[in-house]
Amino acid sequence: MRISTTVRLAALAALLVFASNLAVIGYVRAQTRDDAVARLESEVAEQADSLQLIYRSGGASSLGRAIAELTASGDEDLVVALVDPAGRVRQGNVPGPIVLSKPASFRIAPPANGEAPSGFVVRRAGSDWLLSGRRADDSLLLQRALERALLIAGALSLLMGAIGGWIIAHFVGRRLRVIAGVVDTVAAGNLSHRAAIVSGGDAFDALSARVNMMLDRIEGLMRELQLLTDSLAHDLRSPLSRLRVKVERAVALDDGPHREAALGGLLQETDIIMRMLSTLLEIGRLEAMPGRSRLDWIEPAELVTDLCDMYEPVMEDARIAFDCVVEGPILPVRAHRELLSQALANLVDNAIRHGCSGEGPDAVTVRLSSESGDLVVAVEDRGPGIASDEQAEARRRFGRLDAARSRPGAGLGLALVEAVARLHGGRLELADNDPGLSARILLSTDAGPRG
Repeated sequence: MRISTTVRLAALAALLVFASNLAVIGYVRAQTRDDAVARLESEVAEQADSLQLIYRSGGASSLGRAIAELTASGDEDLVVALVDPAGRVRQGNVPGPIVLSKPASFRIAPPANGEAPSGFVVRRAGSDWLLSGRRADDSLLLQRALERALLIAGALSLLMGAIGGWIIAHFVGRRLRVIAGVVDTVAAGNLSHRAAIVSGGDAFDALSARVNMMLDRIEGLMRELQLLTDSLAHDLRSPLSRLRVKVERAVALDDGPHREAALGGLLQETDIIMRMLSTLLEIGRLEAMPGRSRLDWIEPAELVTDLCDMYEPVMEDARIAFDCVVEGPILPVRAHRELLSQALANLVDNAIRHGCSGEGPDAVTVRLSSESGDLVVAVEDRGPGIASDEQAEARRRFGRLDAARSRPGAGLGLALVEAVARLHGGRLELADNDPGLSARILLSTDAGPRG
């Protein structure tokens, strides 16, 4: 049978309270007992030494007179007796017979007839035995009372601990049920519901804050998914409609140059759709990739140089001034070489498509540098740029600015670049190049050993 968390918490609290009370009572008991016993032993030893000294100096008669004086003094705590070898009490205030066979160091006799316990010693007095002692004072009686109270206190501590544990478990359960209720409400479809933060300081508020962060992320992903599906349906409608029209025309045409041109248009539209879907799948794959497990050490300067060598003929044919700048020594970083190359290629393609009009002196620069411990790879153009209030739309999947709607494309280039940057623990920044746009990928550098 499984024991509920409430019962376990109550039992744990009861045990903790019982253990703490037991420790306190035990400490007080030990301290009072030690002090009382030490004081009693000192008094008994002093009394026995005095009587034995009297016997040695004055003999049995002097010892008898001393015992008589002590018993006549009215000291109720006094315990003294002179016992013969047969166990008969010759003199003193202790009832006989008492069988004594050898000297004894300090001992405590158990209480009898409701009296307090006594401490005593046994010494030799010629052929007789001298028993000298004293009854315990109030401190030793308090120790006995503490021993009796220990059982009662233990039972009470268990009861109070169980009650306290139940209260704690009830409080914990109530807070957790509130958080679970928020999760249930969200699971039912209300993504705007959030857990309340009462004070902002305890563990439950920290848990509520983490749950709210998770729900914010889930709500953002759901909005992005809805926007993605709507945008995908909208952006695929145009190329699919054109594809249908071209298919109908190609079917209606006879064999000849017009039919071949129509078939070429079909292939072009098909390529556009395939690139759109492939890029979308690649973004999803990047966002699902587990952390930095697939990264390896690369030389950023070598990657940028290879990219520039690949694009140099393209820029030359398009009459675009192209420059590749590597500023200062660049340390190796952990990165996915192919994905980072694809992201940079997307930025360069965007710079050619949107930052070069072909009507003036166009220029594109790929710049590699270090900035505040980050590796910065920037692609700069001299085009119209992107206004700050339009940057969020440009980053969004299928997001296309008004100036770019007349050009072919799906609006996934910057979304792919941003996904690659996030995979590397970095970010994508869009800055004003005055004029033009500077698209910068910032990656955190790692100076640790390769491996």
